[in-house]
This record gives sequence, C-alpha cells and structure tokens, in this order.
Amino acid sequence: MATVGKQEIILELTPRGRALGFSTDSVGRQVRAAFQGTIAKRFPRGDEEVTVRVQYANSATTTQDLLNLYLRNPSGMETPLSEVVSIREKIGFARIKRKNGQREVAITGELNEGKIEMGQLLAALKDGDLPKISRKHGVQFSFAGRAEEQAQTMADIKLGAIIGLAAIYVILAWVFASYTHPFVVMAVIPFGVVGAVVGHLLLGFDLSILTLVGLLGLSGILVNDSIILVSTIDERISGGEATIPAIIGGGQDRLRAVLLTSLTTIGGLTPLLFETSLQAQFLIPMAITMIFGLAMATILVLLVIPALIAIQLDIRNLAIRIRPSKKVIS
Repeated sequence: MATVGKQEIILELTPRGRALGFSTDSVGRQVRAAFQGTIAKRFPRGDEEVTVRVQYANSATTTQDLLNLYLRNPSGMETPLSEVVSIREKIGFARIKRKNGQREVAITGELNEGKIEMGQLLAALKDGDLPKISRKHGVQFSFAGRAEEQAQTMADIKLGAIIGLAAIYVILAWVFASYTHPFVVMAVIPFGVVGAVVGHLLLGFDLSILTLVGLLGLSGILVNDSIILVSTIDERISGGEATIPAIIGGGQDRLRAVLLTSLTTIGGLTPLLFETSLQAQFLIPMAITMIFGLAMATILVLLVIPALIAIQLDIRNLAIRIRPSKKVIS
C-alpha cells in the first residue's frame, strides 16, 4: 500500500548526460553528497570522535539551488546539472508497501452482508471491470483478507476430505477384504450432504466453513451406521444363507441398532439448535449439518444399502450368465 507524501523532484538522466560520461548512480551520489553532505574527515577529541561533514547550507535547498549545482564527470570536467538531467516535479509516496518483492496497493472495505454475500461480491468483481483494468495497466489483482483466508481454509478442507475418505476406504477394504464393499458402505455419505443442505434451508442458515467441517465429522458417523448393516448381512451370507433373505434378515436384525446409533447423536446435539448465546451461534451450522444429515441418511441407509447389495448380486449373476458353467446365485 502506498501513502501520498510530499512534493518530489524527479531527476532523469538525459542522452546528453550519458554522452558526457554520467550515469544514474554518479548523478545520484553527487546530488546526495551536496544536499545531505559527505564526510570529509574524522578526528578524535578527548573521548569523542568528531566528524566533519561538507554540504550545502541548510537554507540552500530550493529548486534553483539544485539547478545551480555542478557535477563532475569521470574525466574531471564540471557540467551544470540542468545539462545532464531532466527535472520534473510530482507528489511522491510517504510509504510504499511490497509483497513478495512486488509493489502493492491495498483497497479495503467492510462488507454489508445484509445486501450481498462474500461469494456474490467476489464473483461480481471478477466478472466486472477488474480484469479489464488489470490488462490495460499491466497489473495483477488478488483478493486478501477474509477472501484469502476462506480460500486457504477451503483448500485445507478439500485436502482433509480427500485424505479422510481415502483412509476410510482403505480401512473398510482391509476389514471386509473386498474392493467393492467399501463403496457400498460409503454410498450413504452423499445422502447426508443432502440432509445437511435441507436443514440449512429449513432453518434459514447459510452454508459456512463450519458446515463443511461438520460434513467431515458426519461422514464418519454415517459410515458407522452403514457398517453395522453391511457386516450383519455379510455374516448371514457367510453362514450359508441366500443373499436376498440375508439382506432382509440383516435389515430386521440391525434396525434397532442403526436407529439408536443415530438417535443418540441427534438427541445430544438438538439442544444446541435452541441455544441463543453468542458462542453457540458459531456452532449451530455444524449442529444442523450433523442432525439433519444424520436423520435423512439413517432413513436412507436402511433402504439404499440393502438395494446396493442386491445390485451387486444382480451384477454378479449377470457375469455368471455370461459364463454358463457357473451356477446362478439366488
């Protein structure tokens, strides 16, 4: 960020000045020495060191004094400053802020969330005149503050979700000794997301970062319900029972366990929805995600998971029909 400062005199070396042997560095050193002084001698006096600085008088700091300054080129010839440089005046900057080595100008503002949301504002800025201004003046723009923090948080949550889902799959594949069963167990997770969205709509809350954090936690709870049902069905099939009767019997056996697993969590979180304290307002979106996502997914897990296992049976039977030497499973 740059802050407007005092009037400045800008000296730019001319082609004539270069021809006379001057450089930007030599001109700058001689002008600085004239007005800020240069140390001519140092000598001790008692316990102190005395410094002799040679410079123009403090009163000789006008533009005319600058024009009357003579510079010495490498060959020793003195030339008026006005013949070496071009002089112009402008308002300078009192402070210049840089980020990653690039000069930066920051524009800040407070968002009125009652009229527009952060996502809508950013989309409007990106689709508006900012890209045109950037291309016209050869500058780059980026969004910092809350927008930068949200982008970083979203990236971290995305990475965490990928790692979490991959870990769940690996553990389930190891436990069930199957590459397809984990997909059946994890198929209930999207239904929890639907329930969370519906819950936010019904209660009038916006989706937030805490909503996404709640979805990560919800995924683990939903997998628990699904594991209870799938493991029971697998045990019945391993005991020699036909697949369809095993699906029906497993659903009957684990109906109470699945409901209790979900209802205890829902019952524990429900009071948080009615809390009015300021601290609780940050946690309510997470509670909504857990409660509504778990409620919808619990109902669907009793329908979707058995259906997916039956679909697996149909696919297996189809593969067997392609190879007639095998007996069709019922």
